[in-house]
Amino acid sequence: MKTNFFQQIADLGFSGNFLLNIHQDDKGLQTVSVVLKKDKAVDGLPPMLFRATADELDEGFFDKLAEPVTLTKGLISNIESYKTELDKANKNAKPDKSNKAAVTEPDDDDKDDDSNLFTPPEDDKEAKAEKKRLYDEALDKVKTLAQNTKYAEALAQLPDVADYPDKAEAIEAKRKTLQAGKEAYDKLTASFND
Repeated sequence: MKTNFFQQIADLGFSGNFLLNIHQDDKGLQTVSVVLKKDKAVDGLPPMLFRATADELDEGFFDKLAEPVTLTKGLISNIESYKTELDKANKNAKPDKSNKAAVTEPDDDDKDDDSNLFTPPEDDKEAKAEKKRLYDEALDKVKTLAQNTKYAEALAQLPDVADYPDKAEAIEAKRKTLQAGKEAYDKLTASFND
């Protein structure tokens, strides 16, 4: 028996991984889950789900799959070109050491002026330590509130991602955990109140 299944996948023009999962229920319906993966930039894409009989899937599976694959290819292409342009911008933004000699030295009177808005302070270790201390304290409060099932208060005390961009993943993971705990607790209390 000859099929053209793999040729049709090749014709979609997606370079990366197709993860297919096929489930057949006792009524003869098949659920096909398709996940496209290329790199970590698009790891969060949800699966595409197709549910039909085997004959219906044979008829229209690739027609229905073509549009989301094309959209995903465009998304990946945009992400890749964005990263490339961002890398170029970062390289161009770095100060060139050969230009430092061309900068004139300020007068002695100007050296006393410590209010240069465009130059970060050379020693910001204290500021970083203070920021870390505040972050750790906030997480301790969040932990204590969550242990006491005060999820809404814990969510309110969670540090803002904008203030701690280097901790964004940890903060978002904690937010999801707290939100799940709050929803479970709310359902539980609602069932007791009924």
